[in-house]
This record gives sequence, C-alpha cells and structure tokens, in this order.
Amino acid sequence: MYYGPATWANDGSWGYRTPVYLLNRLIRLQAVVEVVSNHTSDALELLAKQHSQMRAFVYQNQLALDYLLAEEGGVCGRFNESECCIEIDDYGETIKGLAQEIKKVAHVPVQKWNSILQGRKIL
Repeated sequence: MYYGPATWANDGSWGYRTPVYLLNRLIRLQAVVEVVSNHTSDALELLAKQHSQMRAFVYQNQLALDYLLAEEGGVCGRFNESECCIEIDDYGETIKGLAQEIKKVAHVPVQKWNSILQGRKIL
C-alpha cells in the first residue's frame, strides 16, 4: 500500500512517528538494488557461459592447427617458439557461483511495519 508524503506511521512504542514517505523511498531503493543485482548476476552468468565456449573453441583450433602443421612441428615449430603452451583457466563455474550468491544476498523478503506493542494494551 502506498501512502502520501504527508502521512505518518505511528509506532506508538517510543513516541515517535516516521514519515511514511521515507519508508516508501527505502522500499523503492531496496527494490531497485535487488533488480540491478539480479541483472548483474544474469550478465555474469552469460559471460561465464561465453567464456567456457570460447575456451573450448580455442582448444579445438589449436588442435586443428597442430594437426595441419604436424610436419613442421605444429604451431610452435612453425613459428619457432620454445614455450608454446596454451593454458586457459576455466573460471566459469566460479563466476556462476558468485552470480548465484549475488542473487541470494540481493533478495530481501517483504517487510511489514509493525509496532512493538501491537496487540497489547497500555495502562
């Protein structure tokens, strides 16, 4: 439920009142942060997937080039490179795990404004 900026939430337990407008702004900020975090997490997952696919593609190309240039010692022999080792670390699963953690941290369950003395009578 949305309240206007002139509305006050009465807590009653400590004698203060909080402008509902500020509470609405905090709830809106929380929602925006959650949406941005979810989009960031989705983007990271897509990048991790793309990285894993590119890694496999690079290895396949290296094998094909080594096969085609086998008479000359493969790619390394053709270009006279002594240290010719392709090693591409696959951090795809790690990135996906971090993306899932971002989603968990960003999600905040619905909160309700309740007084401490709700349902109690003050004598």
